[in-house]
Amino acid sequence: MRRTAFTLIELLVVIAVIALLIAILLPSLGKAREAGRAVVCLSNQKQIGMAVEYYAREWKEFTPRESGRSGDQFRANPPWAFALRPYLDAQATNAPPEIEPTGQGTMADGYKYAPYYKDPSRKKDRHEINYVNNGMSFHLGFNRVPTINVVCKRPTRISKYQRPFDTLYLSCFTDDPTNVHANTIYSSGATNFSIAIWYDMGYTQNVTGGGSDSQHALRVEPKRHGTGANGLFLDNHATHVDGKELMRVERWDDYDYQPDG
Repeated sequence: MRRTAFTLIELLVVIAVIALLIAILLPSLGKAREAGRAVVCLSNQKQIGMAVEYYAREWKEFTPRESGRSGDQFRANPPWAFALRPYLDAQATNAPPEIEPTGQGTMADGYKYAPYYKDPSRKKDRHEINYVNNGMSFHLGFNRVPTINVVCKRPTRISKYQRPFDTLYLSCFTDDPTNVHANTIYSSGATNFSIAIWYDMGYTQNVTGGGSDSQHALRVEPKRHGTGANGLFLDNHATHVDGKELMRVERWDDYDYQPDG
C-alpha cells in the first residue's frame, strides 16, 4: 500500500502561508488591543469626572485644582487624586494624611490599588497615578490677553467656569522611562497625600514642553492613544483629544481670571 505525504515544497508553501497570515493579522490584533486599552482609559476619566461632580455637591461647588504651593494644603488645597478617591473607592477615606489608615485599598497604599487612576496604554514604571489635572491659573494681561499667573489655581467653584465644555480638566500623564520623577515622588516616607500633590500642572511648559527642571517639564502626554490622548473637560465629559490641541495652553484656560489664582 502506497503512503501519501507532504513534499518538502508543499511544507514550505504551508509555512509561508502561515507566516503571511501572521504578518497580516498581528498588526490588526495590536490595534485592537490598543483600542481596548484606550477605552479603559476613557472609562477611568469618565469615572473621575463623576467623582468631581460628587465632590462639588458635597463641598459647596468647589472642584480640586492645584495643590502643594499655597495656603492650608490639606483643608483648602487638597490634591485632586487624594480628594476624589473616596468618591471612587468605598474603602478610601479623606482623613488627614497624618492619620491615614493602612492596608490594601486604603489611602496609605501609594495608589497601588487604585485602578481608576491607571492608563493601561502607559509604559510600565513606578507611577501609580497616570493622569494630571489642570492647576493652571490665568489673568487678563496686556490688551486683555489671557496670561499665566505666577501662582497656580486653587479649588474653584463650578459656577466660575465660563466654558466648562471647552476647557480641559485632566489628561494622560507623560512617560517617565527612567523613573526620574517617580523616584522623587515615591520616596521613603511618602504618603498618598504627598504623592498626589505632584500630579497637576501649573506652568506653561507643563503643557507645551521645553522646561529644564521637574517643575517646568512636560507633564501632559500628547500622543498616548494614536494621534492624541483622552481628556476630561470641566463639564465632566471625556473624549479623545488631538495631540496638538492638548499642547495648546488655551485649552486649559478656565476663563476665571483671578490675579492671585
